[in-house]
Amino acid sequence: MKNFTRRAATLLGGFAVMAAVAGSAIAADAPKAAVYKEYVQGNPKAKVTVIEYASLTCPHCAHFATAEYPELKKNYIDTGKIKFVFRDFPLDGLATGAALLARCVPNDRGAVMVEMMFQNQSEWVRSEKPLEVLRGYAQLAGLNSEGVDACLKNEAILKEIQSVQEKAVSLYKVKATPSFFVNEDLVEGNDYEALKKAIDKKL
Repeated sequence: MKNFTRRAATLLGGFAVMAAVAGSAIAADAPKAAVYKEYVQGNPKAKVTVIEYASLTCPHCAHFATAEYPELKKNYIDTGKIKFVFRDFPLDGLATGAALLARCVPNDRGAVMVEMMFQNQSEWVRSEKPLEVLRGYAQLAGLNSEGVDACLKNEAILKEIQSVQEKAVSLYKVKATPSFFVNEDLVEGNDYEALKKAIDKKL
């Protein structure tokens, strides 16, 4: 992954449009090429569905993604025991911009980009120009400069992300990230053992 981020650095160039995302300034005449895609892994017919609500700038979410999720994937997703759904719950403008870009990258690479952003979170979040680093990541994932600009003006995708978050708050009472639902049961925090216990109970 270090090689990946070094390659990303070589692609960084002039960068002004992404700054608008941090201030939630999304143009109304956005291109509609990209569409919102749900991130789903595992067995679609599984008895148990696990839904994660996470923010790409949340350090606890990054810890889960890098330290705990591989075990979840090996033991429950790859074995077909659960269906796993990742949903955005951005805590700030930077997380919103990152979520937009992950939803726009082509060829269903969004989940891979999410994984990469979590693995390198300390690098881009602490950067003096974090949105420039994200532009480089998106370009490596196959979204050219024009596509990045169009994505950050894509009001339809932004509204979907906001709608998912608003529903999580109003209907499911999500208050923090990461939060997980194991079917209807809420599990808060990045404690894999607590999540595992809840899944096993449902199985």
